[in-house]
Amino acid sequence: MTSKRILRSVLAVLVGIVAISLVVEALEFGLVTLVNGAPTRDPDAYYAVRNRGWFLAAKLLYNTGAALGAGYLAALIAGYAELRHGLALALVQTFAFVWALTQPELSQWTPGWMWAALISLTFAGILVGARLRKQRPGAV
Repeated sequence: MTSKRILRSVLAVLVGIVAISLVVEALEFGLVTLVNGAPTRDPDAYYAVRNRGWFLAAKLLYNTGAALGAGYLAALIAGYAELRHGLALALVQTFAFVWALTQPELSQWTPGWMWAALISLTFAGILVGARLRKQRPGAV
């Protein structure tokens, strides 16, 4: 494997992680601000809005959408072995979720069932996004 391919592989996974994070965090912060009426730095106020049932359902949707896009983007950037790059991204993202679960200051704000749903749907979404790129006409 050439160094250019290695660089593209690393870049593909890094860009995928950044893409998921930026999309999800921006949407979540924007929606919480909209519902709350103003931005808040108070975690209790923030998560009182974010942990409403309808909001958690929306979070599952936009998280999965971001995962689909990030899987597609990672496969596009890599330019080869799309599904392997999607799997690598999905594993890195899953590791990040598992790490967050070990941090009480992070894990306390999200219900356990939601963590399980996020991990499952994000993993699957990334793989589906990579598969969509692989199946696109003209993709190598």
